[in-house]
Amino acid sequence: MAVEKSFFGNLDESTPIYFYKITNKNGASVTLQTLGAGIHSLFMPDREGKLADVVLGFDDPKYYINPDYGYQGLVVGRWANRIRDGKFTFDSKEYITPKNQGTWTLHGGGRFSFTPWEVEETGENFVTFMRFSPDGEDGFCGNFTMRVKYTLDDNNILRLEYGVLSDIDTVANPTNHAYFNLSGDKNRTVEDEYLLVNADYFTETDENQLPTGELGEVKDTMMDFTALHKIGDNIDVPFRAIIEGIGYDNNYCLRNKDGKMQHAATLYDEITGRKMEVFTDLPGIQVYCGGWLKSDYTAGKENGAVSYRRGVALETQFYPDTVNIKDFPIRTVKAN
Repeated sequence: MAVEKSFFGNLDESTPIYFYKITNKNGASVTLQTLGAGIHSLFMPDREGKLADVVLGFDDPKYYINPDYGYQGLVVGRWANRIRDGKFTFDSKEYITPKNQGTWTLHGGGRFSFTPWEVEETGENFVTFMRFSPDGEDGFCGNFTMRVKYTLDDNNILRLEYGVLSDIDTVANPTNHAYFNLSGDKNRTVEDEYLLVNADYFTETDENQLPTGELGEVKDTMMDFTALHKIGDNIDVPFRAIIEGIGYDNNYCLRNKDGKMQHAATLYDEITGRKMEVFTDLPGIQVYCGGWLKSDYTAGKENGAVSYRRGVALETQFYPDTVNIKDFPIRTVKAN
């Protein structure tokens, strides 16, 4: 295996964006980009060994920084998902964060996703990205350095490891926002793909999909993925936690109670035989099927446009708005 560096394109006149490609002995590969420390492509074999790109994205860097296109493949932070009213209290002090989505903060305001990261280290089968965030940036506390290490091994396992250093106690909830379509077919949506989520509960939400602090049971509802079934089976069934026409964009409360690495979800494509298993040491996973993307979008790559329900994001995380809901699980960053 080896890591290959190449030029992706210019974000503007003074900001070049680069690719770093890791290829294993099977020919499977992941291409990473310095913009947002993101996953640009992921070529994986089907049951016959044929490789196809199974993540959505763009062939021009400029599309990645448009939030309407859904943070394709990018790292999000400091705090992934939603913060109600763009504010929270930590260690008895109130912090104000960007209201970049209605009256709330989404994905920390977007800065971590829409700016280039440094490549700190590469090895035979890994790349480590780094970004420094000064105290007070986007309202968050602490001089804060995040590292994300991607490793692709010969078993076709893509591993993401997040590390944070801060000079004072702070909060952090990074995740990756890749959208998967295991078919590799530009004409197919994820409604025909099968999903299992190891969760008996989800976080109840209000009309803006902000958590209420209550948990709902998935049993006997359209939210139930405790057994593998097609995403499209119930995606348009009316339900209190679903916005009509959008479908799944919900946090599931994983059975992971002890903070150890455990199985969170399985995604399976019946036609190609590709199967992806997701493991995490975090308590939640956001299942989002691209319902906010427009059906007439045309920007994308060879494996198709980034458009309505073309991919599913499986974002491992702490629950949305955990910084404001004391009963939700959280692990804070201690000063280093």
